[in-house]
Order: sequence, then structure tokens, then C-alpha cells
Amino acid sequence: MTQETLKVPRVVACEMLNEEIIVISQGSMADTWITPYQRYLADGLLPSEPAKAKAIKRNSGKYTMIDGKMFHHGYAHPALI
Repeated sequence: MTQETLKVPRVVACEMLNEEIIVISQGSMADTWITPYQRYLADGLLPSEPAKAKAIKRNSGKYTMIDGKMFHHGYAHPALI
């Protein structure tokens, strides 16, 4: 192991003067495989297609919502992230 003691920091802080900061935000997120489960667990909304709605109902027992975040249940761990 090599240890080095620096006399001067390698990172120099600088001030931002009169620079514009551009903030980019995404208007809406695209639906993923997890979105129907989140909608069902949070609001009870199901897809309009009967086959997809049945699959969401059947598989939703594997997941739970805690403070707006979805967790997966496991046998060894009660709530997996």
C-alpha cells in the first residue's frame, strides 16, 4: 500500500460568475413493466385488457408499496429493494 501526503489539494474550487444553468427535466416517464403494478397497488387501477389485468392481479402479491416505493417480497427477506 502506498500513502501520499499532499501539501496542496489537487482539486481547485472555482466560483461560477454570471453563468446560466440549464435545468433539463423529463415531462413524463415512459411506462415500464413495473408501472401497471404501481398503479394497481397504489390506486387499484388495472389495464383494460382482461389478460393483462388478470396477470397483474395474480402477480401483484409479490410486491408491496411503502411510502410510494415498490418493494419485492422474497422468502429470505421480507422486502427486497
